[in-house]
Amino acid sequence: MEYTTIKNKIISLINFGIGKENKLRGAKTPKELINEFDFSIGKDGKSQEEIVAIIDDIISNSVNTNHPFFMNQMYGKQNTMAIYGDILTTLLNTSMYTYEVAPMMTLIEKECIAKLSKIVFKTSGDGVFTPGGSISNMMGLMLARNAKIKQVKKEGLTNAPKFSIFLSDQAHYSFQKAAIFMGFGNDSIVKIETDEIGQIDVNALQLAIEQEKQNDRIPLLLVGVAGTTFSGVYDDLANLAEIASKNDMWYHVDAVYGGSLLFSKQESIKFIGIEKADSVSWNLHKMMGVPLICASFLTRQKGLLNEAFAVDADYLFHDTEADYDLGQKSLQCGRRVYALKLWLTWKHDGEIGFEQRINKLMEIAATFAAKISAKNNFELLCQPESAIVVFRILDFDLDAGEINNLNKMVRDKIFNEGEILFNYAEFKGKIYLRCVISDPELKEEAINKIICKIEETVSFVKKQIESSFISLNV
Repeated sequence: MEYTTIKNKIISLINFGIGKENKLRGAKTPKELINEFDFSIGKDGKSQEEIVAIIDDIISNSVNTNHPFFMNQMYGKQNTMAIYGDILTTLLNTSMYTYEVAPMMTLIEKECIAKLSKIVFKTSGDGVFTPGGSISNMMGLMLARNAKIKQVKKEGLTNAPKFSIFLSDQAHYSFQKAAIFMGFGNDSIVKIETDEIGQIDVNALQLAIEQEKQNDRIPLLLVGVAGTTFSGVYDDLANLAEIASKNDMWYHVDAVYGGSLLFSKQESIKFIGIEKADSVSWNLHKMMGVPLICASFLTRQKGLLNEAFAVDADYLFHDTEADYDLGQKSLQCGRRVYALKLWLTWKHDGEIGFEQRINKLMEIAATFAAKISAKNNFELLCQPESAIVVFRILDFDLDAGEINNLNKMVRDKIFNEGEILFNYAEFKGKIYLRCVISDPELKEEAINKIICKIEETVSFVKKQIESSFISLNV
């Protein structure tokens, strides 16, 4: 059967994208979408023309994450070559468990892992691509457990002592999920307070470690964050490495967001100490414009992944001598090819192109932050350490609670209008707005437009508040 109409539609989308003129999102509720769109699967199929109409409906009611003004999450504007790589991945449609069915993809993944691990550890390490940073972080916890309990693969946790996992209160929630999933429980998580910009308090960490030892718990894992989800700041990775070594802990660095700054010589100073990590998680879809998902898990020591995950499955794994059946070092069996889109983009752009992309993103973030700092009605949390600009609206006529409410109301109004998307979060009792820069071609005029839109919305929201206050007192 020829799918000419559908094929032409998809080719058009590949060639021209979703378009900047499209709204980033519609402000429809789940109930509205359910009422407007037929989600059911019927007995009879649909024609090509009907499917094209359905595709148009899907696009118009989806979030346009490829838009320059999509700043809501830590990914966005895609690299065209990476899109081609993702399409090729789908067309080739193979799995990453054996060299037999993925010869080129196996060698491509091994090359990417070798290069990424060399960037991180300054020497050859090991690693594998994963379905996301949460799984990478879970694998870090698993290797930490295996290092501490040699017999765990055979005997499990039945006779295991109580362990403690140390991380900042700004670390990703995936570690908590991992602790629950792996049987350590919520009680194993020890959250350490952070300073005024979100970096872990080293003194508080050392006190917490001693306290856990006194409570007869064994320090198992220390997590350093290289680019927090909230503010994008970096922990003192070198200091944490020393603390982990001193206390015989596995040292894992969550560089899921910030790792890509390693491509830049001028930014890599933030990573001093990461080379001492036992494991690192790094997502390339976060800053590099590679379509979701492109996540890696790296280890400094070779062989640990095979020790942790290799099992006897002779119906699948036949060559036990060579390190080419990557399924033996993965948590998964069937695994999509994640490396091709990265490798193809890297081949096209080169090391210089990757460095230029990061430097551009950081320049845009610095420009954005400078413009915010110059305004009396805004307060910048800190100078951006990655491509995230965090700030809040100020109003000296309002108390702290009212300022928080104002920031949230302004963001919600702009978000629901669907032309500019950014997020917000509460940090130390204050609501902050956060714009994640993912488009290296974002112009200064666009930054001015965003700031102007926020200021206009502040005026609108304040008038609404004042008018509501007046009507309540009439």
